[in-house]
Amino acid sequence: GRFQIQLAREQGASVTAIAAARHAADLRDLGAEQVVEAIELAEGPFSLITESVGGISLAHAIERVAPGGTIVMFGSSSGELTPIGFRQFVPGHEGARLQNFAYYTSGSGIGEDIASLLALVAAGRLETRVALSIPWTDIAHALDALRQRSFSGKAVLTITG
Repeated sequence: GRFQIQLAREQGASVTAIAAARHAADLRDLGAEQVVEAIELAEGPFSLITESVGGISLAHAIERVAPGGTIVMFGSSSGELTPIGFRQFVPGHEGARLQNFAYYTSGSGIGEDIASLLALVAAGRLETRVALSIPWTDIAHALDALRQRSFSGKAVLTITG
């Protein structure tokens, strides 16, 4: 999400982020103009929505996509199914589309994409934050912290030897 905000801002987009209130100031510093705790609180319509929760969150995203807009689904962390029908798109969201994305099915070279992101980081145009740095042997702690969303930023596992 942090990279998405910065990349969208770099392209001149107006960005609305969905996050816990404790992250709002940080996300505004990265370029989000609006930060809300749930998509149903977001003011739309939006020409592009990236959605990784699924379920009711995806249903609310459909309600907020602009005519001709796109929702890119890249996850389903809720584990919930989303009932989708024609009437969710008409009236008001004509021509909108749902697009799924997963690197393992995209045919994209992940190496090229990572190289592009690293170039932006090196140029100072993309901020990355290491919020947790722990030894590889303590991976269970890192996974627990990620599941609990106890930090905002990247987790780095270190290997010594």
